[in-house]
Amino acid sequence: MRTLVRFALLPMLVLATAAAAASIAEGFDRVLPGDYRSMLLKAKHAYEGKRYDEAFAGFQRTACAGDKESQSALGRMYLLGQGTPRDDLTGYAWLKVAAEVNQRGYHAIVEKIEAAMRPEQRRIADAEARRLIDNYGLRATNMSCNLAATQGGHILDSVVCAPREDGPNLLLKRCVAEVH
Repeated sequence: MRTLVRFALLPMLVLATAAAAASIAEGFDRVLPGDYRSMLLKAKHAYEGKRYDEAFAGFQRTACAGDKESQSALGRMYLLGQGTPRDDLTGYAWLKVAAEVNQRGYHAIVEKIEAAMRPEQRRIADAEARRLIDNYGLRATNMSCNLAATQGGHILDSVVCAPREDGPNLLLKRCVAEVH
């Protein structure tokens, strides 16, 4: 009888697992790891080459996926009007999303901007930051980020993020329709 119950429950378990996997992947694209690394490098090289429109589009895609360096770059581009019209509110909000991780550089720029805001500006800006965090923060994107040393030393001065794996692919959160 126990064996019969186990076999009867097996299809329900398989269906529940498949439904859970489908709901996790909803709103995500599956990309190969090399393609993801290529997206990041293309955006960085475009920025270094002052091709700001191209860099902005690249950083926007990887920022939506949850990459903290891309979120920080996107925020700075909004603040400077590089590849997009200048928008201090949206720039601050993206920097605040990047500052989810405990990286001093991200926190320092957010603190400077906050110190320059009036209370009503801060309320509006924090509401936009919460919206972006809800859509592109660590929890929403399933991104895993850690501090790393770029010079091979002991000073942790950069953030390395890794998307969730799905077999041989990575799951990258898509930008929602009204991304700023």
